[in-house]
Formats: sequence, structure tokens, C-alpha cells
Amino acid sequence: MNKTMLMFGAAAFLVSAMLATPAHAQAVKEKSCTDEASGVSWDCDYKLKSVTPGTPVSFTVNYSCNGACGPVLSFGLQSEAFSPAGCSGHLVGGRRLPGALELTFAFDSVKVAGVSGNALANAHFMMNVMATDASGAPVIVSLPVDVRLNEFENKK
Repeated sequence: MNKTMLMFGAAAFLVSAMLATPAHAQAVKEKSCTDEASGVSWDCDYKLKSVTPGTPVSFTVNYSCNGACGPVLSFGLQSEAFSPAGCSGHLVGGRRLPGALELTFAFDSVKVAGVSGNALANAHFMMNVMATDASGAPVIVSLPVDVRLNEFENKK
């Protein structure tokens, strides 16, 4: 009897731990951009199909340069970090990789639109990369990155 109760307790603990740990949502790249002055290209626009507030969202921003390409110097939220009004979120973590940056963030709140209850939210980030200009001089290039959630658009 005690062995059965111990096994039942362990199973219940494992199930509750799995339910308490939020799943990760994956942002999917929609387009790449190029800064003509420096020749830096990067993944600049991402889309989320659906997300629950508080669920970590992960994505990788790849970048390349025509000339020399240095590391990601900094990465953070733009001045208008989340939109539209009423949406909020926070950075969870990030990791620099050669030619890329992995990032995880979470929406704390999203805007619920209309009677359908579809969520709408945007996250706006800025990545600064060291590169060279046409003459070979080092320059810091600011690269905007946006992540969009529009559940209504996904149901079309």
C-alpha cells in the first residue's frame, strides 16, 4: 500500500510539474531586410500563430554582411517595446551565436479584439551589429526586429 501511494504521489508530482512549466512558442521568420549603406542583411520580421500571455517565445535572428561582420554588440527593446496600447511583455534571455542571436521573450498581456476574442500584440526589438561600410571603416548598424501576433489573420 505504501509503495502504491508513493508511486501515485510521484506520478502526480511529475504531471503537475509538466503543467506548471509553460511550453515555448516559436516565432517563424516572415521576411529579411537589408541595410543598403552597410550591406548587412538580417531576419527582421517574425510571426506568431498563437500564444498565451506568460509563455516564452523563442526565435533566432540570423544576419550577414557584405564586408566584415562583427558580433552583436547589444540587443534590447525599442522605445515603443510593445504595441498596440495595453500590450506588455519582457525579455527572458538571449544568446549570441556566430552570425545569429537567439532570443526568448514573453508577452505579459495582449489586446483581445472583438467578440471572437482573437489576440493581437507586437514586440519591437533593436539589434546593434558591428560591420564595415563601403570604404571598410567600422560602423555600428542598428537593425530593427519585429514579432507579430494576430490570431485573426491566422484563421483566414
